[in-house]
Parts: sequence; C-alpha cells; structure tokens
Amino acid sequence: MSDELPPPKHNPVEPSPGYNPSLNLPGHYPPPPPPLTPGGYGGYAQGPPPPAAPYSRGDQPTGPPNRFGSLAGIGAVGVLLKILLAGKFLTLITLGASFGLYSWRYGPLVAGGLVGMIFVHEMGHVLEIRRQGMKATAPIFIPFFGAAIFQNSHPTDALRQAQIGIAGPVAGTLGATAALVMFHATGYSWLAVWAGIGFGLNLFNMIPVGMLDGGWILAPVSKWSQVLGLVLLVGASLWIHFPIEYLLLILVIGFPALMSRFQNAGSDYYRSVPMGGRIAMAIAWIGLCAYLIWGVFYVLSIFGVSPF
Repeated sequence: MSDELPPPKHNPVEPSPGYNPSLNLPGHYPPPPPPLTPGGYGGYAQGPPPPAAPYSRGDQPTGPPNRFGSLAGIGAVGVLLKILLAGKFLTLITLGASFGLYSWRYGPLVAGGLVGMIFVHEMGHVLEIRRQGMKATAPIFIPFFGAAIFQNSHPTDALRQAQIGIAGPVAGTLGATAALVMFHATGYSWLAVWAGIGFGLNLFNMIPVGMLDGGWILAPVSKWSQVLGLVLLVGASLWIHFPIEYLLLILVIGFPALMSRFQNAGSDYYRSVPMGGRIAMAIAWIGLCAYLIWGVFYVLSIFGVSPF
C-alpha cells in the first residue's frame, strides 16, 4: 500500500449568483393598432437558450491570490452569461450600433443621452406589460428611429393598452428629471443636455397619432384624438424643423391606426372602458404634456435658447 495521497481534484467554479440557464427572455413597442376583430396583434418568436458553457479552474498560482481580480472576472462572466441566456444579446448589439451612429452624427455625449433616454422609456413599457402578466422582449434599438419591443399577448381593452402606452413616457420623464436634478447637483452641462433630450423625446411621443404613445393613451378617450394628433404632429414638425421624410414615415405607418380607431369605434375594445378610466387617461395625458413642455422650455433657458 502506498502512503502517497491522491492528487487533489479540480473543483468547478460555482456560477455567479442569479445565474439560471433555463431563463429565456427574448430581447416592438409601441404596439400595433388593435385588429378589426377581437384578438391579438404582433408577436415574437424565441428559440431555445444557448447551452451553458462548462466552468473550470486551472492550477492555482503560486503566491498570494488576487482575490479582487478573480471575483471581478467571475462576476463579469456571470453577468455576460445572464445577458446572453436571457435573450438580450440583440439589445446589446443594436444599442452599440445606435450609439456608434449617433456618436458619428452628434458626438458621444449626445449619443449617450439618446440611447440612455430611449432605453429608460422603452423599459417603462416593458415593466407595465409584465406587470399586467404578459411577456415582452427587451428593447431592440433602431438607429435614428428609436427602439421597439415585441410581445406575444396583448390587452383585451383600450384602457389596459393605454396604461402600457403611458408607462413609457412616465419612465422617460422620470429619467429626464433625474438628469436635470443631477445637473443642478454637479454643474455638468451634458446632464442638462440629457435632460433636454429626455423631455423632448417623450413630449414628441405624447402626440396622439398613429404609432406614437399618445395615440394609445388617448385611444379610449375619443376617436377624434387622432385628428388632434395630426394637427399637433404637423405643428410640432414645423416648430422643431422635423425632417420631412420622418414625418411622412410616421403618417404612413400611423394611418392604419387612425382608420382602425374610427372603424372600430363601436367595438367592445373601446366601449368597455368606463367613463372614469377615460377621464383619468385624459387628465394624465394633459398633466404629463404640461410637465414635459415645462421641462423642454426650462432646459432651453439654461442654455439661453429661445423656444420661438
């Protein structure tokens, strides 16, 4: 019998906390118009998650271990794997592409504000969709057009859809307000730029027409809100010198939603909304628009720019 001890076995490294190889969340919002007949619209497809990669640790180095570097490396790998396995890799790719193109056009500071405020806005939609018990993907960025999310199930009445619609501007407004507060706390002018971007983007989305969030927010209030939205869209485009090609694209994509709202005015999708819900969404839309207008004007005053 030999007195030699057997060689030590290599112990696998435990995955980082929260790692779940079975997690499979995919990564268009605003949602498309409701169908002519009751049912869903849009959708998404997802595949199986990528197989979990094995983890192993090689021979231990001699000398005192660099525990901070090891823990940081393991944590970074864990976070990366969680993102990949949760189906958010496409979000990272499209976010990076958008940031690069925005940086090329406007500079990195403005690009950071754009992708950051768009992400916060879209996550407001995602959280409300999931709060209502439905599934939604992470935002997919579309350079120079914003971002979109997709969902595999949809509300059965206009009020719940309006709640999803207003959740994005609410989240975006909170993000812009936070940037404004941090600007006053630090004096960094780029934070004021970010706040202005957030206020402007969310205010534009509150226009009640077509695929913009305002169209879904005021859909249960009145079918004539879409006509109001057309007037506001043209007026806002002239005020901010909005590129004509983007304006035409919004009109073309949003026209089916406008027609659907009038054609389905008598459907249960709209008629089931109680009067209290209609009044609440109208007040919420007016109040949020008023605050966003103040925010835009206030940021412009910081830089000594006249809004007119």
